[in-house]
Amino acid sequence: MNSTTVPRPRPLPLAAMTLAALTLATLLGACSLGRDDRSADITQAAADIALRDAMTASARAVQGADLKADARWFTCPGGIGSRYSGGGVMTSPPGDRADQLAAIRDAVLAAGFQDATQVDGYVTAQRDDVDVSIRFRLPDGSWTFSVLTRCHTYGGKDRARVKSSDRHVILP
Repeated sequence: MNSTTVPRPRPLPLAAMTLAALTLATLLGACSLGRDDRSADITQAAADIALRDAMTASARAVQGADLKADARWFTCPGGIGSRYSGGGVMTSPPGDRADQLAAIRDAVLAAGFQDATQVDGYVTAQRDDVDVSIRFRLPDGSWTFSVLTRCHTYGGKDRARVKSSDRHVILP
């Protein structure tokens, strides 16, 4: 019988293992694997209030009208946890959109948000773990708003709530 040499797998270099460990830690840190202490009701209320506050502050700043907003629960990427997400729309009178965006940014920050992004033509602000983004939409000449929470895991009655895809009206 001939003996054949079977190549052994080479161990990963330390740098590759460290990178893999950091990547895994980052991914797991983005979602909570245990049950969250915060209820789904509190998460939803925080997002609804944040979006309502951002939209009404923006409307006052640029004489906006016809505010409409809603949101619903979604499953997080990878299926770990749920997040509450939605958006809204507002019309405003004609004017310099850059000036209006600056007025909206100032109004939202004055309403208790922190500036999260400095990108031309776009405002992203945060309050607690809720992100609100605002931009002008050229096709119909409206301002659009989006709201997004972090991923949370829920059990019990909260689990049934977040598994529902019911739309929640925030502003009529």
